[in-house]
Formats: sequence, structure tokens, C-alpha cells
Amino acid sequence: MSKPPVEPQTQHAESVADAKRLMRLARLGAIATLEPDTGAPLTTLVGVASGFDGAPIFLMSTLSRHTKHLMSDPRASLLLTGEPERGDPLNHPRVTLSGRIEKTQAPSARRRYLQRNPKARLYADFGDFAFFRLAIELVHFNGGFGRANLLGPGDILSSSEGQAALTEAEPRLIDEINARGDDAVNRLAGRKSSGRRVWRAIGLDSDGLDLSAGARVARLQFATPAHDEAGWRARIEEAMGG
Repeated sequence: MSKPPVEPQTQHAESVADAKRLMRLARLGAIATLEPDTGAPLTTLVGVASGFDGAPIFLMSTLSRHTKHLMSDPRASLLLTGEPERGDPLNHPRVTLSGRIEKTQAPSARRRYLQRNPKARLYADFGDFAFFRLAIELVHFNGGFGRANLLGPGDILSSSEGQAALTEAEPRLIDEINARGDDAVNRLAGRKSSGRRVWRAIGLDSDGLDLSAGARVARLQFATPAHDEAGWRARIEEAMGG
């Protein structure tokens, strides 16, 4: 018996949720830039992190070919996928974000990128490296066969409401989460306690909490946003069953 068709509104909500999760969890992406002389595309792999609103952040060498392309023409496209899964890879979610990539001097960009890509500390202060941000203009989500949707930036970017206060409180809140101990953090990561893998909170935003255990990543997504410290703490207590 075939499954009943999914209502468009439900499918849209599922696509938005999946796209936002991919953006928060991604640590690697394929970026396409344009050759200034010929207009030919160049695709390469880059490290990725997410800003407070979810927009991708990069640390790139200004000497690399793709960065030189961006200096001439900031238009680019970024493909993000999830962790490898069993089965046909074309039947798993991915999202393509298009827009303009430009340098950012925001202190939070450095902190958020290095929290999610700690090995990049080895070269983050090299003179030819700089942080960049993608200003999203177009969103193409593909959740697998029969699940392609065009979304807008407003669908997938978190509100900036309360950003300044939560960004200032982030180091303290992250320390408090990790001080709860391995069992509590594993629960927030949605993982069972295991001596082989230690999960740690690494970043937050109004919509949730990011966690990692080595190369593995996890996301606690809130049911509703929290725009201040008290609200954010309340969402964590709810997730802990308190």
C-alpha cells in the first residue's frame, strides 16, 4: 500500500527543519565560485561553521584560487550535506545556499568557527587567512527523491532578537552546560552515555545548542526560540526533563 501524499504545508515545515539542521551541523561544504576572466565555475571543499543566525562562516586563505575569485566576484554557491548514511546518498538531505561571500570582522565569527573547527587554530592567525560570511539570497533544499523545495533566507535564518545578550552570555552558559557532567551532556546530545565518546557543548543560539564529540556533531533544537538568557536556560531545563 502506497503512503498518503504529504501535505505541502507539512513538507515545507519538514524541509525548513532539515535545512536548518544541516546548516548548524555542517563542518565541511563544497563551494562554487566564478572565474573572473571566463565565468567558469570552480568547486572546492571548505571548512564551515554557522553564525548566530545560521549563516555559513568560513576561514579561508586569501592566496587560494577560490578566495581570489570571491575578491573579484563575491557570488557563490555552497552545498551542505549531513554525515554519511547507509543507502543511496542521493536519497539523503542536502541544501544549496547561494548568495555573496564577503569578509567579516565580527569577533563572534572567529569564536564560532574555531569552536566548531578547533584544528583550524593552527593557521587561523596566519597573515593570509581571514574570516568570511555568506549572505544567503537563494536556498534550494533536497531531502531525497520527491522532496525538493525552494526556500527563502527568512525560512532558514534565526531571528537576531536577543543576539547581543546571548552572544555575551555564551561562554558562561557553555561552561555551565559542560559542568553538568558527561551523562547530562550526552542526554542533551541525544546520545547514550559511553566511555568511548565524551560530548561537549560548543555553541548556542536562540534556536538551540550545538555539541560535539571529536569529529561527531549533534544539535539540540528548541521547539520555540529563546531570545534572552532566562528563556534559554528554561529551554535547557525542559530538554533535561526538569
